[in-house]
Formats: sequence, C-alpha cells, structure tokens
Amino acid sequence: MKGKLMDIVRQSLAITVVLALLWAALWLLRKRGALGIVPRKTGDPGALQSRGRLALSQQHSIHVVRVRERELVLALHPSGVTLLCELPARPGDKP
Repeated sequence: MKGKLMDIVRQSLAITVVLALLWAALWLLRKRGALGIVPRKTGDPGALQSRGRLALSQQHSIHVVRVRERELVLALHPSGVTLLCELPARPGDKP
C-alpha cells in the first residue's frame, strides 16, 4: 500500500514539474514575441483600409479595400482571395 502511494505521489510530482516547465517556456516565448501573439508594429498604419464589405453567404463575401492610393475589389471564398477589379482613383478622395 505504501509503495503504491509513493508511486502516485512521484507521478503527480513529475506531471506538475512538466506542466510548470511548459508554462515557463510559453511565458518566455510570449514575452519575447516569438509566438506571434503580440502584434508587431508595422510601417504605415494607414496603408491598408477596409472601405466596405458585402456578405454573399457564410463563406463568400466581397470586400473593397484601399491599399495606399489603390482601391481593390476582392472576392473572399474558402479557396482563398480573388482580385475582381481595381477601381479608378476618384479626384479629391482622401487616403
């Protein structure tokens, strides 16, 4: 009986140590930004803007996005993204 109790205590302690090491590794990776959880700062914050969205179904939609001075019409679907067209620049339109 005493031997079984010692085995259970030893196994519980081993599991606790492994979980503590995993938690410490994740904490260090998150702190260093290696997991991609912390958003990284990019250059121009206004370089990409969403101008509108039309949902066609749960998995299909059309988006108008502005990338610097270009406005693009994109179709989003389960297979990826398709460029439908590029809209002509409108005079006096602010970026």
